Amino acid sequence: MSDDPDSGRGTTTRRTVLGALGAGVGLVSLGAAVSSGQSSDYWTVVALPDTQVYADNGTTYASDQTRWIVENRDAENIVFVSHEGDVVEHGGVDEEWQYMDDAMSALDGTVPYATVPGNHDWVDELDRSSSIAKYKQYFGPSRYEDRDWFGGAGPTNGEENRDDLNTYQQFSAGGYDFLHLGLEWEPPGSVDDSSTPLGWAQQVLDQYPDRPTILTTHSYYRDDPEGRPKAVQESNGDGNAGQTVWEDLVSPNAQVFMVLCGHWFRDDGEAHQVSTNDADEQVYEILANYQGRSKGGHGLLRRIEFRPGEGDDVPDRIQVRTSSPSTGEVKEDSDSQFSFDLDFDSRFGSASSETQRVTFQQGVDGYDGTVDIDLREADPETAYGDAETATVDSDDPQGSGNSAQALVRFDGLVGAADGQLPRGATVESATLTLDTTDEGDGAELNRMLTGWTDDETWASIGDGVQADDTEASSEAVSRIGPVSTGTTTVTVTQSVQAWADGARNHGWVFRPLGDDGWDFRTAESGTPPQLTVQYAPPETRAGDADSDGDVDSDDVALVQRSIADEGVDIDGEAADVDGDGDVDIGDAVTIRNISEESS
Repeated sequence: MSDDPDSGRGTTTRRTVLGALGAGVGLVSLGAAVSSGQSSDYWTVVALPDTQVYADNGTTYASDQTRWIVENRDAENIVFVSHEGDVVEHGGVDEEWQYMDDAMSALDGTVPYATVPGNHDWVDELDRSSSIAKYKQYFGPSRYEDRDWFGGAGPTNGEENRDDLNTYQQFSAGGYDFLHLGLEWEPPGSVDDSSTPLGWAQQVLDQYPDRPTILTTHSYYRDDPEGRPKAVQESNGDGNAGQTVWEDLVSPNAQVFMVLCGHWFRDDGEAHQVSTNDADEQVYEILANYQGRSKGGHGLLRRIEFRPGEGDDVPDRIQVRTSSPSTGEVKEDSDSQFSFDLDFDSRFGSASSETQRVTFQQGVDGYDGTVDIDLREADPETAYGDAETATVDSDDPQGSGNSAQALVRFDGLVGAADGQLPRGATVESATLTLDTTDEGDGAELNRMLTGWTDDETWASIGDGVQADDTEASSEAVSRIGPVSTGTTTVTVTQSVQAWADGARNHGWVFRPLGDDGWDFRTAESGTPPQLTVQYAPPETRAGDADSDGDVDSDDVALVQRSIADEGVDIDGEAADVDGDGDVDIGDAVTIRNISEESS
């Protein structure tokens, strides 16, 4: 595939697209000015409009979009990506699905995301009874089932061609917990029948009644005076048009505050409106679909920025921007750039607490707790704790059939000192960033359940690490791959949350996904692994038994007196630092350690 986004298809493989992602091919900056009075501490949801033209023509626009997301995830604080459907032009053409699989795979392990089936994702674009097997093969629930942000899919009725086309996801940002609901084109059924897509969606909303929700569905709102369509396009009448989805699902459920859609391009493929739901709350309905424009829109995407206001006179704001990573074009007309003012706490529920971030990297700000080693079956008695790169491979050396695993751990991660993750914190996101020196098939990460040191070998640890729920968890924390040279990010939120909740931190084992080895730099190199954790602090500080705001010797003494039944008044929740339901000598020892760390 040519670096020219307008070039023809050529030969497209997962490796060529991901190779381009890591090769430093330049994308134009899409930096945005902060609105007057709005905080620079914002978060972003990215909407990817219909990509069918890119898949059909084999241009690089789709991979440019996802590459830009990966490269700008931190700078733009991108917390979720929603594809609005029509992933491909021809639902039965495998080459188009491979193209989009390659492009979307760049997001794996980097940011939560969802796709929804558009009408072109069926073999017959207007007949729901035609096959949608390719969509399910490439973008069905099995793609996401190991991600901690993936909620589930449905409905499931034993009908292969109709089951599990609808999904939901959860993510957190700004101290708020969000739900994303992804529904198929013209979702059929009734909200009263949970065996249908609309009924399944209602069931999910009932399960999370307090979660502010973004709903994405392919066809919902038109860019002409009709607004929400009232007639179904599906040739057998099998589905619900946008107006019905509004009346039956969106308007009655107050937590749905935004609807994203594509499909329609009667005019220029852009439209938005603010509607009032049954609870007298505002709902923001936003259409974007550029398939009718030259080259399918040259890679235009939507950045939906949630910007908290600063000061009593400046409201919170949702700012929508439209731009192309491929060309650098920034659309500034009123259909492409617009905003909505609203009170986040009022609409989303009060933020749990101010979101904070902590970063761990060897040699940065005095941190020296990163431990990593290689375990090599071909050299079972040799310790590789001093190596500057780690290798993950199922065939090392090539042709031997021997495996190589890597172990990585960040000591001192959880605690009460500055720069540590507080015990009991709510982890909104945790990302491991690695410097890949040799591309490969990638790895499965499993949480280690037993301790290890940096002088372990393949033999000493017992013929490598087994994911058997004894040495390491059988459930993968994350899967990443194929991997290209350059920066590689892995989502590890679930395991870091477990450590914040009191589980022992033994790090992760990287187990190979294939025989094309992956190498990344270790703590002994110039670019060591980095762990970034975004979290909401706990309401109660662990160990603060006297509730004075810090953990010190007074708390230790108070807990000791409580254990001796002296009838003292303590904060039992704060004193029970191990979470076993009572306050005992183990808690006293831990609180003493916390106080010493804090002093």
